[in-house]
Order: sequence, then structure tokens, then C-alpha cells
Amino acid sequence: MRRILMLFAVAFTTPLAAQAPVHPLDGLSLAEHWTLYQTLRASGQLSDSAAFLYAGLHEAPKAEVLAWQPGQPFGREATVHLVDGGVGYAAVVDLVNGSVLEYQATTDRQYMATDSDGRSAATALENPEVRAALVREGITDFTMVLCFVQSMGYFDKAEEQGRRLGRVTCWDQTGSLSGWGRPITNVVAIMDLETGEILRVIDHGLTPRTEPMGEHHVEAVGKTRSPLPPIVVTQPMGVGYSLDGHEVNWQSWRFHFRVDPRRGIVLSRVRYEDDGSERSVLYQASLSELFVPYQDPAEPWNHQAYYDLGTYPAEFGGIASTLEPGEDCPSNARYFDTFVITSDGSPTQRARVACLYERPGAEPAWRHSRGNFVESRARRDLVLRMVMGAGNYDYLFDWVFKQDGSIRVTLAATGIDQVKDVPPANVGEDGGDADSKADRYGTFVAPNLVALNHSHFFNLRLDFDIDGRDNSLAVDKLVTERQDESNPRRSVWRVETIVPQREADGTRTSTMSAPEFWRVVNPGVIGPEGYPTGYLLEGHGAKTLLSPDDYVQQRAAFTDHTLWTTPHMADELFAAGDYPTGSVAGAGLPSWTTENRSIADTDIVLWYTIGFHHIPRPEDWPILPLELHGFDIKPAGFFRQSPAMTLPKE
Repeated sequence: MRRILMLFAVAFTTPLAAQAPVHPLDGLSLAEHWTLYQTLRASGQLSDSAAFLYAGLHEAPKAEVLAWQPGQPFGREATVHLVDGGVGYAAVVDLVNGSVLEYQATTDRQYMATDSDGRSAATALENPEVRAALVREGITDFTMVLCFVQSMGYFDKAEEQGRRLGRVTCWDQTGSLSGWGRPITNVVAIMDLETGEILRVIDHGLTPRTEPMGEHHVEAVGKTRSPLPPIVVTQPMGVGYSLDGHEVNWQSWRFHFRVDPRRGIVLSRVRYEDDGSERSVLYQASLSELFVPYQDPAEPWNHQAYYDLGTYPAEFGGIASTLEPGEDCPSNARYFDTFVITSDGSPTQRARVACLYERPGAEPAWRHSRGNFVESRARRDLVLRMVMGAGNYDYLFDWVFKQDGSIRVTLAATGIDQVKDVPPANVGEDGGDADSKADRYGTFVAPNLVALNHSHFFNLRLDFDIDGRDNSLAVDKLVTERQDESNPRRSVWRVETIVPQREADGTRTSTMSAPEFWRVVNPGVIGPEGYPTGYLLEGHGAKTLLSPDDYVQQRAAFTDHTLWTTPHMADELFAAGDYPTGSVAGAGLPSWTTENRSIADTDIVLWYTIGFHHIPRPEDWPILPLELHGFDIKPAGFFRQSPAMTLPKE
């Protein structure tokens, strides 16, 4: 049965030949990848050792895309990041005319992680001090030792700043298959990744030997529980959506999507058909950054604060990983392939990087009963999914379109917790010296292994176009209203709405004690009840809990607020800036918003950070069960009544 389901799913993979661009916002095709490679090589600006890091669509101006009609010709350009001679470069290539439009050096040494960084890290085994420390750990077979860059950027020593440095740690792969091997985290080499020079070695001394961590293959798991009767998802009458290239039509929803190597799923031109006319909701929505700071102040853990979207796409081969049919997506899913650039500039296929499927809702769309009279409507969702493999973590991202006119964004984490090997001294709340407890900054999940406390912060760039481009942010603040002495109620809460005029007032943080609701409205389009048409952003935020003078916090200052509001700018795509790899504080949103630009009745972009803190549990080991979080984009004054009212009774 399993084999049949897998074949059924693969049969619904969109073939690569069908991905030639038919829309201005389609991802780069195979032919376009080769065009950009040949154009850059022919320009004479690259050396033979140039390494390519990223290639993606350089989007046409928003006005041009909005004016475009199917069948009309359109231009195509690509953005390329590469490193050559230790300097990062950004290029824009005209894919129609085969010319280089831009080619300029970027912030020196702040480009994405490269294969060269990995090769430099591997040479740590040649260092006598590192080698001696590993021998002391009982390692004699160095062929099974893997050394890699554990973290990059943010160095507190003056002589180390301004260099492309990495913390290199090693793992013993003996006995490992599906996990990471045995961590040797007490030995860390500080390396100049450009020269291969090791500046210093941190050696915390001998630690107890541990088993390979995170093993989850069949032999490691052992006996499993008996399988349950299968749940078979079939749609014998076909699917309820239609596809035209990467343009999707489902239940009044219309949208385009592509998969970008750095931004993941990029939704564009999200519209809703209402009474025969298409109304715009979002021009574009995508991930902007994923920031993961760890919470141990000791070397080398104090340097671990990852920018998975800004630093590692080249190392991951694009952030979207290949989906497993019948496991990552249900058997009725349709899959989509893409291409990503490799370090030598040639493209490679990434199969099944996104899936699209319908699912029955776990709950009804709505119901009401009065006496013996019951009305209930079943719900169906359309899900567009991507899974990101990022080192020891895997992240799931769902864009869920609903029949009530709302969109649910689901973000989830699974994979293997980051651990360090330590002796089990002073574990638990025994009243001893807190500073000496091995689990002060984490939790023992296995003998001599502490999984470290950490946080995950996802920033999404949401370019709203509610019934057009001229929008405003409406902030609905819940305030307490005192009542006079004659009223038995002493207080109630009511809504107080403000409309921020400039960026300084468009940076918001909502808390349980001072709650705010955020709507994007079109002041020029009034709904049937007299309110401007709008959509509500509803979810929960989180703070890093780090102090303002902490350099980790300064580099990720987009987390200072849950929400930022900026005017639309085509080159502002990443909350932490284009190049967050190195030690640059305040890049991205904090820098852009110093201009305090107007955000009222204009084309605005919302930057929303959703985060969660992870205190590991023993039950998170060896594989973390899927941790689900999310937020909603809901109509607010956009429709005359609930669109779910017209759902048929099945």
C-alpha cells in the first residue's frame, strides 16, 4: 500500500519542463540559470575561482507586474550573489538580452556561508593543539571526525573584528548514520575562514564520552508500535483547485507562488473573487529572516545566534528541502520542483520543494443549534507547504487558505536539539550553587548531554494591497474605561483606534497586559457598514528577553518590536538586512526606519515577527516532536458578511 501511495503522489509532481516562465513572477527556469551563468562568465568580471551563493528572480517593478495581462511579453532579470577573491559581489543580469546590468562589491566578508568556509573548517584537524585535544578525548581514527563552522560573526576581541571568522567544532561520526555523531563541544578553534589560520583554541578539558546523538534510523529506534489501519485520502472526482503554471484558483482565492532559495515560498498577487470581481488582499508575502539565538553565556555557545535565511541558503542548497511523498505531505498532494544554483554557477534540480493539497477541516466551518434544529457546515482548506532543512533543525511552513476569506500561516519546528556534552554534576533544583549546575542553561536529555535553551524568531514580510495600493495601518488598542459610581460595573474595556502616520509610530508590540490588534485598511474604499475595508493580522509575538546592550540583540534588532510598518521599497526584502552574516548591528529595519517615512494612505509593508522560546524536555530527544505555532490574516470589514455562509450542506 505504501508503494502505491508514493507512486500516486509522485505522479502529481509538476515536471521541470513545465516550469518555463509564463508569469513575470515565476522562478528562474533551467534555461535562465544557464543564461545568467554564461552572461556573467562572458562579462570578464569573474575569476575562475568565483563561487556562486544565490540566484533568484530580480522582480519587475510592482506597477509593471500589476499592469501585466496573461499573454503579454515581460522582462526577466536575475539577482546573483557570489564571492570572488574574498570579496562578495551582487549582480543583476538581464536574462532576455544576456547582459550584466549591475555588478558591485557588497559589504566585505559579510556574504553567505560558502563551501570554502567548510573546507577551511576541515583543516582544523591539522592543528596540533586541536589534534592533541581530540586524542585526549580517546579519538585515534581521525577519518571519522568531521569539523565544521558552528557559528560565524560577532566577535568581542578587537583584533578579531573585521575578519571572516568562525567557531569550528568537531564531531566523531563513528557509529552514526542518521544523527550527528558524538559532539566534542569542549574543544573549539577560532579560525580565519579566508586564510585558514587558527587564531586560538578554546579547550574546556576532558568530558565524559557520550553515544552518537540523535540517531533515529530503524536499528536505533528498535521495535516500533503496531501500525494502525490506514487513512486513505482520495479525491475520485478530482481536486477542487485549478493550476495555470504557478497561478492557483480555489474557492474564490487567486494567487501566484514560486519557491525562492532564500525566501522560500513567495506568494504574490493574492486576490479574492467577490461578487464577480477580483479584489486584492496581498501583493506579496514571504519569509524575511529566521533568527535562532542560544542562551548559554560560555564559549563557544555565547556566539551561537543563527540567521538561517541570510547566512546559510548556499550551504543548504536553497532553504526548501525535498518533500517525502505520503510523509511530509498527504497522498493527494501535488508537488513542485525548482532549480538552485551551485557553487560553480551551474544549476541543479531540487525535486518536490513545495506541495499543494486540499484537506478536510478538523473542525466545522461553522455550526449553531437551537433545540432540535442544527445547522453545521464542513470545512475544507487549501494548503501550500514547504519544509526547510537547516542544520540540526527542520522547519515546516504552511500557507493555509480558508473558505471564510482568511489565511492561516503555520510555522513549526522539528529535528534534533542542539546539545553540549557535560558531566551530570549538580543537576536539578537541589539548592546548590546555581552557577555550577550543568543544566543552568538547558536540560539533560540523555546521559552527559544538555540540550541548550534557545529561541526561534520568524520574520515575515507582508506587502498588503487591500483593494488597491493606498493603505494604512489601523491600531486597535484595548483600553480600560472606568464607569461612574451609579453603574454596578466598575470598568469595561473598549477599542481605541489610532492610525500611525509615520514609521516611528508604526513599530508596535502587543502584550497580554496592553493588547493591540493590527488592521491594514484602505481609507478610500468604505465597506457596507461604513468601515474602511481591511484585513486583520492576529497572532502572538515574543521578545528575545536579551538586554539592549547585548550585541546579539543589536544585530537582530528587528526583534525589538513585533510589528514594523514601512512604505513599499523594492530593495527592502530582509528584516536583518541583505548581509547579516557578519557583525553589523542595526542593519535592515532599524536602519531603514530612521528616515521615519510616511506610512499613511500609501503602499505599505508590514514586517511581523512571531517567535517562541524552547526549554528542552527529555521527551524532545532524540527527535523533537513537531512544535506548531502560527498566526492569522483575517478579513475585517472587507466583506458584507461571512463568505462561509454560502458553503453547501454536504
